[in-house]
Amino acid sequence: MIAAARWGGAWRPRLGWLLVSGSALFCASEAQAVLGETVDTVKADQVRFGGARRQSAVQRMTTHEISLADGSIIKEYVNAAGVVFAVSWRSRLKPDLAKLLGSNFTLLAAGNTVSSGVASSKMQRSVRQTNLVLHQGGRMNAFAGLAYVPNLVPKGLDADTLR
Repeated sequence: MIAAARWGGAWRPRLGWLLVSGSALFCASEAQAVLGETVDTVKADQVRFGGARRQSAVQRMTTHEISLADGSIIKEYVNAAGVVFAVSWRSRLKPDLAKLLGSNFTLLAAGNTVSSGVASSKMQRSVRQTNLVLHQGGRMNAFAGLAYVPNLVPKGLDADTLR
Protein backbone atom coordinates (compact mmCIF):
# COMPACT_ATOMS: atom_id res chain seq x y z
CA MET A 1 0.00 0.00 0.00
CA ILE A 2 2.82 2.41 0.85
CA ALA A 3 4.63 1.59 -2.39
CA ALA A 4 1.48 2.29 -4.38
CA ALA A 5 1.09 5.66 -2.68
CA ARG A 6 4.70 6.45 -3.50
CA TRP A 7 4.03 6.03 -7.21
CA GLY A 8 0.90 8.13 -6.88
CA GLY A 9 0.56 11.83 -7.60
CA ALA A 10 3.68 12.97 -5.74
CA TRP A 11 6.02 10.93 -7.95
CA ARG A 12 4.34 11.45 -11.31
CA PRO A 13 5.89 14.87 -12.02
CA ARG A 14 9.35 13.54 -11.15
CA LEU A 15 8.84 10.45 -13.28
CA GLY A 16 7.79 12.63 -16.22
CA TRP A 17 10.89 14.79 -15.76
CA LEU A 18 13.08 11.67 -15.76
CA LEU A 19 11.52 10.42 -18.98
CA VAL A 20 12.04 13.78 -20.71
CA SER A 21 15.65 13.96 -19.46
CA GLY A 22 16.34 10.41 -20.58
CA SER A 23 14.99 11.02 -24.07
CA ALA A 24 17.11 14.18 -24.35
CA LEU A 25 20.15 12.13 -23.37
CA PHE A 26 19.62 9.66 -26.21
CA CYS A 27 18.91 12.39 -28.76
CA ALA A 28 21.94 14.52 -27.93
CA SER A 29 24.59 15.14 -30.57
CA GLU A 30 27.95 13.50 -30.09
CA ALA A 31 31.40 14.21 -31.45
CA GLN A 32 32.47 12.28 -34.51
CA ALA A 33 36.07 13.27 -35.11
CA VAL A 34 37.77 10.07 -36.08
CA LEU A 35 41.05 9.06 -34.53
CA GLY A 36 43.58 8.15 -37.23
CA GLU A 37 41.68 9.98 -39.99
CA THR A 38 42.53 13.23 -41.77
CA VAL A 39 42.03 16.80 -40.57
CA ASP A 40 38.86 16.95 -42.71
CA THR A 41 36.98 15.14 -39.92
CA VAL A 42 37.73 18.12 -37.65
CA LYS A 43 36.22 20.57 -40.11
CA ALA A 44 33.20 18.31 -40.60
CA ASP A 45 32.62 18.27 -36.83
CA GLN A 46 32.59 22.04 -36.63
CA VAL A 47 29.96 22.25 -39.36
CA ARG A 48 27.88 19.37 -37.94
CA PHE A 49 27.66 20.82 -34.43
CA GLY A 50 27.74 24.52 -35.22
CA GLY A 51 30.46 24.84 -32.60
CA ALA A 52 33.14 27.49 -32.46
CA ARG A 53 36.56 26.17 -33.51
CA ARG A 54 39.89 27.53 -32.34
CA GLN A 55 43.11 26.37 -33.88
CA SER A 56 46.63 26.65 -32.51
CA ALA A 57 49.93 25.19 -33.68
CA VAL A 58 52.61 24.14 -31.17
CA GLN A 59 55.28 21.44 -30.95
CA ARG A 60 54.88 19.84 -34.39
CA MET A 61 51.10 19.55 -34.00
CA THR A 62 47.95 21.56 -34.48
CA THR A 63 45.24 21.60 -31.84
CA HIS A 64 41.64 22.13 -32.93
CA GLU A 65 39.28 22.95 -30.07
CA ILE A 66 35.56 22.81 -30.77
CA SER A 67 33.31 24.44 -28.16
CA LEU A 68 29.70 23.33 -28.30
CA ALA A 69 26.64 25.25 -27.12
CA ASP A 70 26.11 22.93 -24.12
CA GLY A 71 29.60 23.70 -22.78
CA SER A 72 31.24 20.54 -24.12
CA ILE A 73 34.77 20.85 -25.47
CA ILE A 74 36.35 18.46 -27.93
CA LYS A 75 40.05 18.83 -28.72
CA GLU A 76 41.47 17.12 -31.75
CA TYR A 77 45.22 16.93 -32.16
CA VAL A 78 46.61 16.75 -35.69
CA ASN A 79 50.21 15.82 -36.57
CA ALA A 80 52.32 17.36 -39.37
CA ALA A 81 51.00 14.75 -41.84
CA GLY A 82 47.43 16.06 -41.29
CA VAL A 83 46.22 13.00 -39.35
CA VAL A 84 44.23 13.15 -36.09
CA PHE A 85 46.55 11.36 -33.65
CA ALA A 86 44.66 12.18 -30.43
CA VAL A 87 41.22 13.28 -29.28
CA SER A 88 40.26 14.58 -25.84
CA TRP A 89 36.86 15.59 -24.51
CA ARG A 90 35.10 17.23 -21.59
CA SER A 91 31.34 16.97 -21.80
CA ARG A 92 28.09 16.38 -19.96
CA LEU A 93 27.39 13.19 -21.92
CA LYS A 94 29.53 10.15 -22.65
CA PRO A 95 30.79 10.28 -26.22
CA ASP A 96 30.05 7.52 -28.71
CA LEU A 97 33.46 5.83 -28.68
CA ALA A 98 32.70 3.82 -31.82
CA LYS A 99 32.35 7.05 -33.81
CA LEU A 100 35.13 8.85 -31.97
CA LEU A 101 37.73 6.10 -32.35
CA GLY A 102 36.71 4.83 -35.78
CA SER A 103 38.45 1.59 -36.73
CA ASN A 104 40.43 1.75 -33.46
CA PHE A 105 37.24 0.98 -31.52
CA THR A 106 37.61 -2.76 -32.19
CA LEU A 107 40.90 -2.69 -30.26
CA LEU A 108 38.98 -1.88 -27.06
CA ALA A 109 37.33 -5.29 -26.98
CA ALA A 110 40.69 -7.03 -27.20
CA GLY A 111 42.50 -4.70 -24.80
CA ASN A 112 43.41 -4.96 -21.16
CA THR A 113 41.04 -2.63 -19.39
CA VAL A 114 41.66 -1.28 -15.92
CA SER A 115 38.58 0.14 -14.18
CA SER A 116 38.21 1.67 -10.76
CA GLY A 117 35.40 3.20 -8.78
CA VAL A 118 31.95 2.13 -7.73
CA ALA A 119 29.02 2.14 -10.15
CA SER A 120 27.44 5.11 -8.38
CA SER A 121 30.71 6.99 -8.01
CA LYS A 122 33.28 8.41 -10.39
CA MET A 123 34.41 5.73 -12.84
CA GLN A 124 37.86 5.51 -14.41
CA ARG A 125 38.90 3.37 -17.36
CA SER A 126 42.29 2.95 -18.99
CA VAL A 127 43.39 0.88 -21.96
CA ARG A 128 47.03 0.82 -23.04
CA GLN A 129 47.94 -1.15 -26.16
CA THR A 130 50.53 -0.76 -28.88
CA ASN A 131 47.96 0.76 -31.28
CA LEU A 132 45.60 2.57 -28.89
CA VAL A 133 45.72 4.32 -25.54
CA LEU A 134 42.46 5.42 -23.88
CA HIS A 135 41.92 7.15 -20.55
CA GLN A 136 38.38 8.13 -19.61
CA GLY A 137 36.35 8.79 -16.52
CA GLY A 138 33.59 10.80 -15.04
CA ARG A 139 30.28 10.92 -13.34
CA MET A 140 26.83 12.14 -14.31
CA ASN A 141 27.10 15.43 -16.28
CA ALA A 142 30.92 15.46 -16.16
CA PHE A 143 32.85 13.15 -18.47
CA ALA A 144 36.41 13.54 -19.71
CA GLY A 145 38.82 11.44 -21.67
CA LEU A 146 41.81 11.14 -23.95
CA ALA A 147 42.47 8.65 -26.73
CA TYR A 148 45.50 8.48 -28.99
CA VAL A 149 47.37 6.26 -31.42
CA PRO A 150 50.98 6.00 -30.14
CA ASN A 151 52.65 5.53 -33.53
CA LEU A 152 50.98 8.72 -34.88
CA VAL A 153 52.15 10.95 -31.99
CA PRO A 154 54.85 13.43 -33.09
CA LYS A 155 58.38 12.55 -31.90
CA GLY A 156 59.30 14.13 -28.59
CA LEU A 157 55.68 14.72 -27.49
CA ASP A 158 54.28 12.94 -24.43
CA ALA A 159 50.67 12.29 -25.48
CA ASP A 160 49.65 11.47 -21.88
CA THR A 161 50.07 15.19 -21.06
CA LEU A 162 47.42 16.27 -23.59
CA ARG A 163 44.14 17.49 -22.13
